[in-house]
Parts: sequence; structure tokens; C-alpha cells
Amino acid sequence: MDQVLLKIIKILRKLSIKPVVYGSFGVSYYLGNFKQFSDLDLLIEDELINKWDEFKIFLSSYGFVLINEKEHEFIFDNTKVGFAKKSILMRDKIICDYAELIKYKKTGAYIIRPEHFLAAYRFSLKDGYRVANRAKKDQEIIDKLVEYIENKK
Repeated sequence: MDQVLLKIIKILRKLSIKPVVYGSFGVSYYLGNFKQFSDLDLLIEDELINKWDEFKIFLSSYGFVLINEKEHEFIFDNTKVGFAKKSILMRDKIICDYAELIKYKKTGAYIIRPEHFLAAYRFSLKDGYRVANRAKKDQEIIDKLVEYIENKK
């Protein structure tokens, strides 16, 4: 999954995009490979989602195959990749300021801190779809994050 992510970051760099690695793969930055990852979730500048048709064409020119227009999901290199607006971090009160983002390895991408992932997963428990379909798995990630944060103190 890391190699696919690096390829995607390199492609996004052509548009000066520095994505935020999000979702369970983002959590693995702290917890390690705690599960089998089936997708990559990347947060990008809102204007790219707002200019969706142009961004979609750009991605397709690099081999991304759109699989879900509504969810902004593609297949790239046999991996499902979802894009969402970076502003969800502020909207959902996961972070207070983009200055809280930290560099993801030496890739030109960003990630949020473990405490922010914890806030994001706790927030997700309020989402109807996630509660119905992912509550147990999300709770397991929350428990792992709590343990990780406690052990870092």
C-alpha cells in the first residue's frame, strides 16, 4: 500500500497537491499494520473537489478508473482510492487549524496526530452508515488509538 501511496503522491505533486493521508491506512502510521488495508483515503484541497470534472480528467490521464462518482472513489494500481475535502477536518472539529497537520514521512504529504484520528473515529460513530456497517471495526480502532496515546504519555 505504501508504494501505491507514493505513486499517487508523485502524481498529485504535478498539481502542487499535498494530500492528507486519512482513514485506517493513515492510522497505521502510528499503530503499524494492525489490519489488512483495502483502500486509501486522501484529503485534498476543497477546490479540487469543487472542480471535480477537471480533477477527474487529470486522474484518469494517469490510470485512475472512477468507480464511485458520488464518493469520489477510483481504482488505481489495484487499490481503491477515495478523495474528500480537507475542510472536513475543520468542519468536524478534528483539528482547529491546518498548522496542526504534520508531515507524512518524507513524501510531501501530511497526516494528523493520533489524538486527531481518535477524534475523527469518535465523530464517525455519529454517522448513520458507519454505525450500521462499521461501528464494531471503528470501535476497535478507537480502542487501539486510546491504548497507543496512553502508552505515549
